[in-house]
Amino acid sequence: MKDSENITDNTSNKSQGEFYFWIHSAFRKYIEVIMDLILISLVIVNFVFIIKTIYLLGISIYKDTDIPHVISEFLFIFILVEVLRILIIYIESHHVSVDIMVELAIVAILRELILHGVFEIETLKLVGISLLIAILGFLLKFAGLRQCINIKSPTYKPFFKSKKG
Repeated sequence: MKDSENITDNTSNKSQGEFYFWIHSAFRKYIEVIMDLILISLVIVNFVFIIKTIYLLGISIYKDTDIPHVISEFLFIFILVEVLRILIIYIESHHVSVDIMVELAIVAILRELILHGVFEIETLKLVGISLLIAILGFLLKFAGLRQCINIKSPTYKPFFKSKKG
């Protein structure tokens, strides 16, 4: 009598456990699809920002040649390209590359320095910014953030295959 009760208890617990894991795996699958759609939309928005910035940069070059502004816009384009790289890496491998984030922070800080002008920033703030750039550079060089140095680049696969006999 006890054996038959144990069997029914085990099968009911097993079916509840299977249902529990099925719900979690289905939920996780749909959440990943939604996250991928959000990331793809962010990539598209990033492309729109890059195109808009290049267009406005071309207009500002022909109107007036404000060299710090032009350099700042070039750096802004580099920042957007790095954000695009981060998004693509996240779509491919579902993790954020910290070394690219550090590079992005350095470029963003330099852009703000160029945009506002080094001579217009207070001395204490300039020392703090210099210290921050030095620390980020130290992290990038010596903290082992670049662990993927020896990864082989993907092989070239042409989109259109040639039809040779």
